[in-house]
Amino acid sequence: MRITDHIANSKMSGLQIRAVIISIFLIVLDGYDVALTSFSAPYLQQGFGVSKTELGLVMSGALIGMLIGSILIAPLADRIGRRNMGVIATSTIAVGMFIGPFATAEMGTGLLVLSRILTGVGVGALVSVVGVIISEYTGKRVYPIVMGVYAAAINIGGLLGATLVGPLLATYGWQFGWWVGFVLSALAAVLTFALLPESITWLAAGRRRDSLERLNGLLGKMGQPALDELPPTETVRVVKAKGAVRTVFTGRTGFYTVLMMVGFIAYMVSFYFMTNWAPTSVATAGGDPALAPQLVAAFSLGGILGTVCFGLIAGKANLRVLTAVVLVLATITLSVFGLIGPNMPTAWWTLCLASFFVCAGSAGFYTIIPKLYPTLARSTGYGIVIGVGRFGGIAAPILGGAAFDSGMSMGTAFTLFSLPMLLAAVLLVVLHIATKRADARDALAAKQAQTRRARASV
Repeated sequence: MRITDHIANSKMSGLQIRAVIISIFLIVLDGYDVALTSFSAPYLQQGFGVSKTELGLVMSGALIGMLIGSILIAPLADRIGRRNMGVIATSTIAVGMFIGPFATAEMGTGLLVLSRILTGVGVGALVSVVGVIISEYTGKRVYPIVMGVYAAAINIGGLLGATLVGPLLATYGWQFGWWVGFVLSALAAVLTFALLPESITWLAAGRRRDSLERLNGLLGKMGQPALDELPPTETVRVVKAKGAVRTVFTGRTGFYTVLMMVGFIAYMVSFYFMTNWAPTSVATAGGDPALAPQLVAAFSLGGILGTVCFGLIAGKANLRVLTAVVLVLATITLSVFGLIGPNMPTAWWTLCLASFFVCAGSAGFYTIIPKLYPTLARSTGYGIVIGVGRFGGIAAPILGGAAFDSGMSMGTAFTLFSLPMLLAAVLLVVLHIATKRADARDALAAKQAQTRRARASV
């Protein structure tokens, strides 16, 4: 039995609860960071006098950074430790937030784009690390619910930003949102350094000389028995021999990786088109920048409800099939939002409904992906899939801006950009079929091996 199995089947200790709470706070911060340009976009457009295509590039800055952070930075967590990576990531976010307010119309949006890229680098590195730590410290009985809240935390951050900070931008300027982000990120870096425990499986893999001592210290705080030596596992030996990246792209696991990369790219196209352009489209049509924070609030509230409900249902259904069904419903409701148009309050309610299903889909992806990889390749695999998916997120705001600049109607644009989620749903069904067949083959092979051993002992 793996060391995490004992923890998963035990009552959650104070240390585990603390780890989960801090991790969720970090994702709330990420949600604020990601939503910031969504509810500040009309003010940015007025202040800098840019087109929607240029505004889309500012929106994509964070996503470019997330790509870099997920693919190039997050895998370092498998070497330096996931807690240390958390400190580096939150500090990077703070730096990005700090330099943003110094951008001016005379300078252009270059510094603002750099600010968003740096912020995105931190977010991209942090998401994969936090997801792994939550999966290790959460008890089995509450795991689906916690992962649902984990996915909802992104929307909680967006909701808090839109409702508490968004209305103040008209008075204090778009820079105020960046200063709030800087203060919160600096606080997060301190909390991560002081209170977030290290990954259990990372320590169990023996990356440091004091790994056993540190692991036993954590186990003692969780009421678990101490170990005499680090538990060797086959997956650790395989990953150390092949390397984490090669493991992620080899054999059966490699096939799963390709499926999830393509599926997540498709999902990100729809997701980031909605998050960036739904609030701005309504605000522009209504001629009122203050409508953007209201629409971000609708999106965030729907996302919170969707991810929490997904978490409650996930323990009673197959995650891959459930996520595929949710994505089909997300495609339909997002298209309906565009077709109904920008009139308030109808737009508010339809976006809330669309977000319910779209964000439930994100809960599915975030729950499914980590479980596809062995311990020492988990941050690498998770980071690569999430990071490559950012290509879709990077393209969506820019393509959306170009679509609107070309005169495309709101109904046509949202219908067109909702369709990639159907592809993601199909690929999840393919993953489900592939994993079922693989599990059946493994079970048959294990049974045959057991039979051979029984015959040999006679």
